[in-house]
Amino acid sequence: RHGMAGSQTQPPRPPPPCTHQSDDMRLSAPTTLLIALRTPLCYRVDAFASSRITSSPARHQFGRHSSLPLHIGHNLAMASSSSNTEPTEKRYPPSRVVIDPNTNEKWRLCVAAAVLRPSDNALLIGERFGVPGSWQCPQGGVDDKDPESNDEDRRRKAETLREAAARELYEEMGLKLGEHVRYLHGDQDDISDEANVGPKPYRYTTKGTGSWLEKQGFAGQELHWVLFECMSEECARDPKKVCDLSGLNGERQEFTGVKWSDVQRVLDEIWENKRAPYISLAEFLGKGR
Repeated sequence: RHGMAGSQTQPPRPPPPCTHQSDDMRLSAPTTLLIALRTPLCYRVDAFASSRITSSPARHQFGRHSSLPLHIGHNLAMASSSSNTEPTEKRYPPSRVVIDPNTNEKWRLCVAAAVLRPSDNALLIGERFGVPGSWQCPQGGVDDKDPESNDEDRRRKAETLREAAARELYEEMGLKLGEHVRYLHGDQDDISDEANVGPKPYRYTTKGTGSWLEKQGFAGQELHWVLFECMSEECARDPKKVCDLSGLNGERQEFTGVKWSDVQRVLDEIWENKRAPYISLAEFLGKGR
């Protein structure tokens, strides 16, 4: 990792500030995402039909998945711009929000995309950018309807969980719905589905982290799994030949490698603070999907 401590050992003439600062901040950003204590079982919600869905304000951030405080995101945007241009910030749409009916707490709605290989139920995972040895599935927030969007459809309605998961899968791994993957579970599409098939959702608390989530009044993030089946034979054989990890739709790169892995092995290797939702996924798959 290229940290600021490393920069202090450089020769007297420092490297150009925009390049160094951008790299350093970018490497640190994924490590701050969803820093959380494992949520007790009592915080897991099995039925969401009574939850109130609302939206959070749009934010100007370096990346859709960034958990950097807003002032850091602003500095990062400035560092990324050239010296003869005005600093710019990319605008992201508001997030869908779940309001807990019992506590009135506000949780940002998120999804994780689980791509399964039909032959053995192996899970497609990526190695996180800047965090060698840390592997996980694509994930991110669910966009609410956005009156300022250039897309008429996005102005009129919010993303469903499945739409958000398909978008994240494309942005982070370059896999396309209908070409490389297809949805599992038919039209069980959104949080309001009473059938609630699939792995149980999980809540990460972000209290005390100082993240933009906490500053905007969120108690944390509520993560829902969306399951896909790999339909590309080439991807099933070697995902490195198919996946595009560069970061699409203007998003920053999330992964540097990709592989198929047994779900139990993923559990054994994943960062402890992210392990709980993968336990839920493994339990679901163990019952037979």
